[in-house]
Amino acid sequence: MEGQIAKRSLAADAVSYKLSNPLAVRMVQARRLSAAESGDEIYHLTLKLEGRAYSFVEGQSMGIVTPGLREDGKPHKLRLYSIASAQHGDIDSDTIGLCVKRLVEHRAEGPYHGICSNYLCNRKPGDELLVTGPVGKAFSLPVDSSFGVLMFATGTGIAPFRAFLESMYPASGAAWGGQAALFYGARTRAELAYLNDENDDIATLARRGRFAVHVALSRQEKTATGERMYVQHRLREAAHDIWPLVKDSKTAIYICGIKGMEHGIAETLAETARSHGADWEQLLEQWKKRGLWNVEVY
Repeated sequence: MEGQIAKRSLAADAVSYKLSNPLAVRMVQARRLSAAESGDEIYHLTLKLEGRAYSFVEGQSMGIVTPGLREDGKPHKLRLYSIASAQHGDIDSDTIGLCVKRLVEHRAEGPYHGICSNYLCNRKPGDELLVTGPVGKAFSLPVDSSFGVLMFATGTGIAPFRAFLESMYPASGAAWGGQAALFYGARTRAELAYLNDENDDIATLARRGRFAVHVALSRQEKTATGERMYVQHRLREAAHDIWPLVKDSKTAIYICGIKGMEHGIAETLAETARSHGADWEQLLEQWKKRGLWNVEVY
């Protein structure tokens, strides 16, 4: 069996900011990604690094320090958000992007507003924020750009894939050599961040990179058997076309989004493998050992 693949990583001497010594950045702009008719508020936030070092690789996360104290008098917990821009910057090389959904839950005792997400979504241009990181080592692209890349996302789990795709298919310079495909699920088209009428960054990147995008809208689409359409259903529809990419020993698989989504994807990949006479358990074990099976769910 082949060994671990080499993945993009930071230099050993790269700066990593801690809670004890966070980095001060400023809000540049907040672009709403979800359509106005959507009940969800999803934003792309652009932060200015003020010329300070914040090196990262696509797939890493930034920590957000929420000011104030909890009811028990302790500081708010640090929250991590996947970086949604490539290393070359968001608006320019001194900016970085995050994808944030304002969390509002309707509970028996009344509405609950997520502390950090609402803090971020309420920031205005010029406001200062304290951040930490970057963190995360496993969820990064292969060094070898001839690898295939298969991505599965739900909701704001699209954030690291926007960063991936911006890096893989820059406006200038060499494009990624391997084949790529993205499966992306949301409730409605209005919540498809970076792929709707409000913002179509990924559509633009898909045209540039000529990679396949498969969308699943659980509240607007049905399967042939009348079920709600989820990512694994789109994968099942595309199984024949995707199999050459799946079986290739030079394909990395990434799953990011709501907890539990990985099970449906794994089951569908297992069905596909077995239908082609492949040993699914052995295949999955090899992917994991080589760093080809990458999951970040929340």
